Amino acid sequence: MSARLGWKLRWRLSVLWILEWGITGTILTYLPVYLTDSGLSAAQQGQLLAISAVGLWVAPFVVGQVTDRWMSSEKYLAISHFVGGLTLLALPMATRLFTESEASFSVLLTLFGIYAVCYFPTVPVATALSFRHLPDADAQFGKVRVWGTVGWMLAGLGFSLWLGRSQVRRWIVDFYPDAAGSLDSIASALVWLPDPSGSDCFRIAALLSFALTVFCVFLPATPPSRESRGKIAPLEILGMFRQRTFTFLIAISFLLALVVPLYTLQVPKMLVQMGIEDQWIPAVMLIGQVSEFPALFLLPLFLKRAGLKMTFAIGMGAWFVRYTIFAFEGPMWLTLAALALHGICHVFLIIVIQLYVDSQCRADLRATAQNLFMFITLGVGMPLGLLLGGILGQSCFDTETKTTNYHVLFAVPAVVILLLLIAYQKWFRIEASNDDSIQDGQIEKSGIKPVNG
Repeated sequence: MSARLGWKLRWRLSVLWILEWGITGTILTYLPVYLTDSGLSAAQQGQLLAISAVGLWVAPFVVGQVTDRWMSSEKYLAISHFVGGLTLLALPMATRLFTESEASFSVLLTLFGIYAVCYFPTVPVATALSFRHLPDADAQFGKVRVWGTVGWMLAGLGFSLWLGRSQVRRWIVDFYPDAAGSLDSIASALVWLPDPSGSDCFRIAALLSFALTVFCVFLPATPPSRESRGKIAPLEILGMFRQRTFTFLIAISFLLALVVPLYTLQVPKMLVQMGIEDQWIPAVMLIGQVSEFPALFLLPLFLKRAGLKMTFAIGMGAWFVRYTIFAFEGPMWLTLAALALHGICHVFLIIVIQLYVDSQCRADLRATAQNLFMFITLGVGMPLGLLLGGILGQSCFDTETKTTNYHVLFAVPAVVILLLLIAYQKWFRIEASNDDSIQDGQIEKSGIKPVNG
């Protein structure tokens, strides 16, 4: 029986994840539409999103060392989100400057890079912080991480309602005419607010960043581990590549990261092409986030019953199915069903690997290890995927009809994932080192069977 997760710890970690992913939920689902409306080509959008990898380049070599050796994790989170919030406020101005002059793309690239340095390393730091304080990370991480999904959903839905507030008012009045007076009173009280704009995604995300900066004072103290055995954490963590299982899973994750970004880059625009209005794209994309709830709660059961290998394979299979559905450009209900596979796609891949990486490390190396995983997959694989996705999207775009051939666009990654899944099932074998740094209980709960155990 796992140790009990106390309410005091649960609510603090839950709010951390609500704000952490609320920031991304406000921006990411609408960003491709906003950039397209601002006059950026698919290739330029790929470059902007790819430059975000800069934040993950510094993560394992700087941030991991800082939080594992020198600075409390909660202090690092507060500083990073404050600077990130300031950067978010500058992005709409830089985008408007580019739209007007088409001569300031380098400024946009620079600001995206600065924000990436501030934000992206905070995700693995928040993960390591959670793992460090949870009595039973395998069984309890999903219970607090699920609130990140809630934060993403609330932010995305709230932003859609903000953009479409005139339509929302008409819907409410049509359904309940007596509400018209109250709605007019509320509108009068909020007359000082500006009219909705697509660039508000950055401003709302900035407010959430500042809120998280303030909330960091409530997070449990997470100083550098007293169990530190060496001076340079990143150099120590590289020794994990001697483990065949670790190396193979990281390699597969890297190759998957080449094709996964196409979802973020192209699906919002595909939904617009299918007839959904711009302002409702974040709300429709929430279907994917809703599916994370059952996936997070089912993850411990799958790890226990099926083991790590099969759980990871199910996640890969879900990506293949959804890209195949997108490639066929089927009816709307089938496309929405493919969006609903997001929970399995994300949880059964990313979180499984995060749990595995955490199980292989000493306490004083976990933040560095999580950052190393993020660096290889999101810092190297994903920007390459974004660049390739931008080029592929540009080649599939018809300049005359202003439409994209999604048959070809999504067939390519579907074939790649199928080949990776076949190779994974054929050659991957679960192993575990007998090194005393591996936590045997955690490996057992994750469904990883030691070869000599």
